[in-house]
Amino acid sequence: MKINAVTHGALRILMICGDGEAVTLPEMASRLGMPEARVIRSCSALARAGLLVSRRGRGGGYRLGRPAADISVLAVIDLFEPENDMRVCGRADTNACQNCPLAGVCADAYRAMRDELASISVADILISHGRAHTVETS
Repeated sequence: MKINAVTHGALRILMICGDGEAVTLPEMASRLGMPEARVIRSCSALARAGLLVSRRGRGGGYRLGRPAADISVLAVIDLFEPENDMRVCGRADTNACQNCPLAGVCADAYRAMRDELASISVADILISHGRAHTVETS
């Protein structure tokens, strides 16, 4: 599984908003090494889903919309990524895949991966940071 850049950015945004302090859009872009347009797009989607809340003005910025322990990594991935059933052959005839032993193995692996991602919360992956710290991008 490979997640897209917007999903990756959204997860990283949640990781730095988990300490309770408000984080501004420009600060997020700078600290995460992300284009501000991607930060805005990700924050908007996260806010619509109730995962982030924003406050304007002095001391404003974004904070988590609920406790980090209540936000699963899978929930964030599902917010941004299309469903991927891991059909390895890519055949349009899904009936043929129903009888294929490889399809069953891949479906089991996909379910296991989703179960594991559902068990990991944003609290498990928070970034410990000082305000001057910059996260390396991959």
